[in-house]
Amino acid sequence: MGAAKRFILTGSIILTLSNVSVRLLSYLFRVAMGRLLSPYEYGILNLALPLQFMIILLTSAGIAPSIAKFVSDAEKNREMLDILTASVVYYYTIGGLFLGAIFFILSGPIGIFVFGDANAVLPLRLSALAMPFGIVVSVFTGIFQGMRKAHFMSGVLLFEQVLRLVFAVLLVVLGLGAVGGIAGSTLGFIVAVPFSLVLFKTLNLELGGRNYTVFKEVFWFSVPTSITALSSFILAYADILFIGYFMSPADVGIYSAASPASRLIFAFTMALYAVLIPTVSQASAKGGNEAVKKYFRIALLGLAAVVLPATIFSILFSKQIVTLLFTDIYLSAAPAFEILVIGAAFLSLFMINSGIFQGLGRPGTPMKILLIFASLDILMNLIFIPGYGIEGAAFATAFASIGAGMVSTSLLVKYLR
Repeated sequence: MGAAKRFILTGSIILTLSNVSVRLLSYLFRVAMGRLLSPYEYGILNLALPLQFMIILLTSAGIAPSIAKFVSDAEKNREMLDILTASVVYYYTIGGLFLGAIFFILSGPIGIFVFGDANAVLPLRLSALAMPFGIVVSVFTGIFQGMRKAHFMSGVLLFEQVLRLVFAVLLVVLGLGAVGGIAGSTLGFIVAVPFSLVLFKTLNLELGGRNYTVFKEVFWFSVPTSITALSSFILAYADILFIGYFMSPADVGIYSAASPASRLIFAFTMALYAVLIPTVSQASAKGGNEAVKKYFRIALLGLAAVVLPATIFSILFSKQIVTLLFTDIYLSAAPAFEILVIGAAFLSLFMINSGIFQGLGRPGTPMKILLIFASLDILMNLIFIPGYGIEGAAFATAFASIGAGMVSTSLLVKYLR
């Protein structure tokens, strides 16, 4: 078995297990918060959490894959690899601090004038503090991904999620409410940075000799994938933010029982996405589109085997799933959950196609697709939430996700032919 085949097999297994664990831990965080907080407090928490999940999406689906591609290409040139890793760590850290400061300043106006609730201001500020740390962690995971250290990448993500859960539960139990929940989540990002640095040191790479020109090359390559990630964020969280604007924090709390649960299937999808980018890049360089077609077929078969049964099961037992996890108080979230699960299945398909396009050096294609459908999602949320509430928000998100999955598949098949 070739090196690429071994990596996609072993890497997929490791990352699938870790992504399942990360998703479960992330969802366990939400379940614990939903049970420990009132629907109103849970809604306030979920108005602040999207900022942190924007960090995760931006870095894991935007920055990290781009770094991984450049690290993979430079792996045999030790001097270039040292310069590359030093450059991305240094300059992305500065960028993270800058963005964190901006969101911290904007937290007051957003909480008061957008969400209409002063109680959202402090959670938003605490959430903004996580941004520079989350970006730094993703830089390291991108390096690990590029050097095919899947176990390092998985270890960092699991460590981060475990600490988020532990800190948040502890602070909420101590009586800090939604503020404690978001503070605990932020602490998880902070403590993951030194852990990532310890693992990085074992690679015997140096963090000196940074070069801004090298960083710019990585950064500009990451722009399309980062825009794609931001568009993914819109598809994932625009509904929650618009519910916060049009409805009450309690409604946000109810909807937040449906939205994250529908995306549990992304655990497997993100694992495939992570290993496809460097593998497709190498396959394309050696064997052209014919070699890429093979990995495309493997990815589609794997996706169908996991996502299709999970989607059917979720629809059939939606009420039981919601009440089991969040108690009967959240039963009204079941119809929205059923709609969102269908959309998540098609968004998984889009993510696989996006990974292949990025591996082929065409990150602009998925970026354009997602920008179009993210814009459509915003428009449909504005139309449907005032009249149909949380079910309208679910329909808007699912419709846009289905469109992104179908169009990206059509374009990828056409390109590979």
